[in-house]
Parts: sequence; C-alpha cells; structure tokens
Amino acid sequence: MIALAACGGSASDGEIARTYDPCAPIALDLAGATAEQASGVAGGVMLWRAAGVTGLDATAGETIAVRFETAAPAFHGFYDDIAGVVYVNTDVVDPGALAIVVAHELGHAFGLVHVKDRTSLMNPGNVSTPPTDDDRAALAALWGACP
Repeated sequence: MIALAACGGSASDGEIARTYDPCAPIALDLAGATAEQASGVAGGVMLWRAAGVTGLDATAGETIAVRFETAAPAFHGFYDDIAGVVYVNTDVVDPGALAIVVAHELGHAFGLVHVKDRTSLMNPGNVSTPPTDDDRAALAALWGACP
C-alpha cells in the first residue's frame, strides 16, 4: 500500500519539483498495469490530446512512470514530483473516472496545481471533469501552446 501525502507537490513544500513539457516527446511506462488500467491511461491521454497536448504521443523522449497501487479510498491518485511517478489507486476502476484521475495526475506532471474551481480537471478529488478551457489556458501559460 502506498502512503499518499497530497496529490501533486511534495508533502514538504507544496510545489511541483519535477515537471514535463506537454509539447515535447513523453513516453508513459505502464509496467505492471492490467489491460483495464492501460485503457484508463489511454483515456487520460486522449483527454489531454483533445485539449491540445501533443507530447503524449511519443514512444521515446522523457518517460513518466504510471503505477497502480492500493491506497486509502480518499486518495484517487498522487504525483510523486521528486521521482516523476504518477500513482493511481487500484480501487479506481470506473473507466471514465480512471481516465480523469490519470489526466489530473498528468496535469501535475505538466506543472498544474490544484484549483478550487469545481469545474476544473485540477480540482482535488475530481473524478468527472475533463480538461477545461481554463486548464488549457493554465497549461499554455506555463509552456506555451503546442504546435
């Protein structure tokens, strides 16, 4: 069982130490994922692609590990910003919710932080809202728009 501190940002400082350019080549390492979990990751990737992110199409470049571990029910996922690893709770099995959780944690990997707006992908605890125009704008503010 993984001990999840807080979704995105190290527990000690609240800032995201390791980020990835969403427009640069990024490969996802899904070692140990089941077919259903891999499908959920693919769903999260499709949500970001629909929002204009181009980097997740790569099989080369930087790599983000995505791991599925047991965790307390209150935790859907966690981005370990020191190691650059996305963790997803194995209890998240609904395909739509799983895609949102993966997209949310990838948002942290891209440098996005939590917001209080309930209509944002980056709202803590969100399992239903895909990337919004505000999420796309926040990403573009950090990295620029992908070509």
